[in-house]
Amino acid sequence: MSNIPHKIQKNIDNIEVLKNQVSQWRKLSMEDLFQSVKEFEKTSRLEVSNYYNYLFNDVKFSETLLDIYRSNADNAKLVILLISAIGNMIQRYNLPESLDMYEFMVENAYKKNVGPYVAIFLPRLEHFKKYSKKWQYFMNVKEMSPKKVAESSFEVIMELHGNEIPEENKEEVVHYFNKKSEESNNEYGKQHYLDLANKFK
Repeated sequence: MSNIPHKIQKNIDNIEVLKNQVSQWRKLSMEDLFQSVKEFEKTSRLEVSNYYNYLFNDVKFSETLLDIYRSNADNAKLVILLISAIGNMIQRYNLPESLDMYEFMVENAYKKNVGPYVAIFLPRLEHFKKYSKKWQYFMNVKEMSPKKVAESSFEVIMELHGNEIPEENKEEVVHYFNKKSEESNNEYGKQHYLDLANKFK
């Protein structure tokens, strides 16, 4: 243990404390639960380190997070934190993806003020490969709110899946990037979006 850098050890201790607090969620007030999940979610976005693997690819703990969701599905702010925590645990720390996790994401995919956060993670999930209306979903993402998160998610999706755009969606994608180019307030942004528009023609 002594060869773990001090800063990393401090983070490990903090994550363990937070996981313990969140695991006792039924005993916490709503305010304390929200705060504990919020602090835990922040740790899932720390600089990636192998030292954290065992803390984040913890299947049992991910089930606890899903239990919290099932009891608080109408609390949008809490749900966004749970989406981010579980999504980062899968994406950054190889938490084994379960059908329950996938269904949790899909359940919130179109939810007002929540959907764009799902779009950060859902298209990368293994189970998503079988999603029947993939492109209908992708094209809807950019119309969601909050707009800034929705557009950012849509642009990442296009980077990931742009080479598979069905013919019937190409015009809409090109129009989107041309419009972003026109609205951009700097030359780099204008050129960046124009290049993307041309790439997807």
